[in-house]
Amino acid sequence: MATRKRTPATKRATKKRASPRPPARTSAAKKTRAQRAAPGAGAKAAQKKHVARKGATTRVPSKTAAGRTKVAKAPRGAIAAPRVETARRLAEPPAADASLFPCGDEALRAATGKDWSEWFAMLDAAGAAARRLDHQRVWDLAMQSLPETAGWWGQMVSVGYERARGLREKHEGCSGEFQATSSKTFAVPLFAAFAAWADASLRGAWLDAPGLAFTKLNAGRNIRARWPNGALLDIRFNATGPDKCQIVVDTMKLDDGEAVQQAKAFWQAQFERLQQYFNA
Repeated sequence: MATRKRTPATKRATKKRASPRPPARTSAAKKTRAQRAAPGAGAKAAQKKHVARKGATTRVPSKTAAGRTKVAKAPRGAIAAPRVETARRLAEPPAADASLFPCGDEALRAATGKDWSEWFAMLDAAGAAARRLDHQRVWDLAMQSLPETAGWWGQMVSVGYERARGLREKHEGCSGEFQATSSKTFAVPLFAAFAAWADASLRGAWLDAPGLAFTKLNAGRNIRARWPNGALLDIRFNATGPDKCQIVVDTMKLDDGEAVQQAKAFWQAQFERLQQYFNA
């Protein structure tokens, strides 16, 4: 059998078939010289591309008449749900009723250096209302901003705050009992006003209070009395001039606000009877 002689052209073709094909260049390998010179160029370009696409369009699926699903481009704002505010906010404290305050803003600022709104802000920040502190603890908080000699004003601040924040009702004492206060000024000397209450014969000429028992008399100062239902009276006499006297009646140990209003109405009526007695 004759041997076929390999020519140079045959050798080149065989070598070409035998040599493996070089791997395809990847996208990473196709970087330009400028990209290779600047390592961060690719990342910056990708970031710009992401920013450019963000919010541009959004694909919205829909169906054609033939029932096929197609994707149309629509602005992102057309399908984006409205943003809902989910931040938790602290409940605003209720507006204070000025009629609940034992004194006005001017008097309180002159005595304590703060008005009611400033005291409320300080006690709210300390959590007095949120933790429903009792009267003693509210008073202690108020006294931290007052001198030791201002205990009476600490009482005024704590009572006004507790009323405004619903920690106690108006006319409610620290123990949960209610108290009614009624007063009237008469154009008579103090001794005459005191005698009209202390002398049983004089008292019977104007006072319409069956069952009221007088238990203690401090001449020219006050009288203590008791109702059959257990309510207590403290009747005080204050001279406001040579021929003027103020009479204050405190009714204590009442059950609720309704009893307070009844006591106030009763003593206003009795004061009118006493005025008629003095005028006679």
